[in-house]
Amino acid sequence: MENALRNIKSINDIYVMKDLNEALLSSEENFRLLFNSTQIPQWIYDLDSLRILYVNEAATIHYGYSEEEFLNMSILEIASLEEIQKWILYNEFMKTSKDPFSVVNFNKKRNKECILVETTFVNINYRGQRGVLVNCCGMAEKIRHEEKISMQKVARLQKITRAAINGQERERNQLGKELNENINQLLATAKIYLGLSRSNGQIKIDYIGQAEQFLLEAIKEITSLSNSLVPTTLELLGFKKSLHQLFETYLADESFHIHLSLEEGLDQLDPEIQILLFRILQEQLNNVLKHAQAQNIMVSLSRTDQVRLSIMDDGKGFDTSLPRAGLGISNIIDRVDLYNGSVKILSEPEKGCTLLISIPIENMHTSKAYTNVLIVEDDPDDQEIITRVFAEMAPHFNITCLNDGKMLVDRLQTFPDEELPSLIVLDYNMPLLNGLETLKILELDQRFNKIPKIIYSSSSQNHIRNLCYSANAKGYITKGATIDEIKKNILEMISFV
Repeated sequence: MENALRNIKSINDIYVMKDLNEALLSSEENFRLLFNSTQIPQWIYDLDSLRILYVNEAATIHYGYSEEEFLNMSILEIASLEEIQKWILYNEFMKTSKDPFSVVNFNKKRNKECILVETTFVNINYRGQRGVLVNCCGMAEKIRHEEKISMQKVARLQKITRAAINGQERERNQLGKELNENINQLLATAKIYLGLSRSNGQIKIDYIGQAEQFLLEAIKEITSLSNSLVPTTLELLGFKKSLHQLFETYLADESFHIHLSLEEGLDQLDPEIQILLFRILQEQLNNVLKHAQAQNIMVSLSRTDQVRLSIMDDGKGFDTSLPRAGLGISNIIDRVDLYNGSVKILSEPEKGCTLLISIPIENMHTSKAYTNVLIVEDDPDDQEIITRVFAEMAPHFNITCLNDGKMLVDRLQTFPDEELPSLIVLDYNMPLLNGLETLKILELDQRFNKIPKIIYSSSSQNHIRNLCYSANAKGYITKGATIDEIKKNILEMISFV
């Protein structure tokens, strides 16, 4: 949804430009009416000579040039001095591209003021000449929109963080309660009996035996408490056996029956996903035990293109439209959200509850012998530091360094699908194509859409960050100044693989 909102303005602009192309093919009059009806600056230039052939009234108003002045200019005269080479590169790209192409750049007005715009290029046949229709939309409104989206993302992350902290506090409170009210009492009683064992005769042996029983009970309680906090059995026994052990803990209460359906291949799931599913089952079983008054629980877990978990009970159910008092379901939703999964709750009063969870396989970490990463950075010192830190912290990562965005675009075209990198890290300020412009070009090829792309920049300006996110960057990391900070940067990069 956010991606759709983020790109809707650009998509609408492209549709308008296609309408212009169709109007030009039907009649010159229709074209002129449509071309001048928009408040967005537009012009057409010759693909070979770069001379401007036609311009609308909005362009003359926004840029300060008269129509006659525009028609005696080339597009390079509108570009800022720093971006003339980029405009030449954009023009070369349009000679081979059949699709619309958008970049964010600075244009120069007649009074020498440079303004930030989103420029969209569409190939067009203008009076028998190969032309390019250009649309230049001011970025002020777009930046405000992106900042709003960014604030929504931050609010969502804050909610998840608060839920995690609340979960930790509940676990600590429960841990304190278990230690004080149960385990501490067992140990205190064992100490009393050991003290009484100082007496002579048969009573001494009886007291020692009693102390031993209380100590064994305390050990049992500590083991159970430890397993509930950290599922260490996952690594020792495997995922499926750990689930069976979890279910046996609840069956010992004899409050309900559990019916299981666990498919093959679950032990090969990513360890993070195994812990996630373990915690969800633990949370929901607790919910059923406390609130549902159920006789039977049906658990089904399978994996295909997604991991699917179904937990159904025949308890008293509840009205899903009413606010929930507890945090159990909210915790489950927040956990699944972190992996782009979905949660459905089907329940009615006196008709039980069904919890359906699905998590896409493609959102899980994949275990490869080697993970290929492309680092696009024009500073050789930064290249050396990043490569060295990667080698230290993630030796199974293959790192390839490139000097600029155009080199990356050219290199990616040579990769077969099965050899595409698992991560692309882009510096923002680079010659020829900067990080944002590179992201825009990579968006045009669907093969590259699934590769996570991270901007690694010394700039922390929010509007640049938001623009990069709008071009489908998965992350924006500000460069660290010390080795420790750079190590944290690398850890964050690795988290996207």
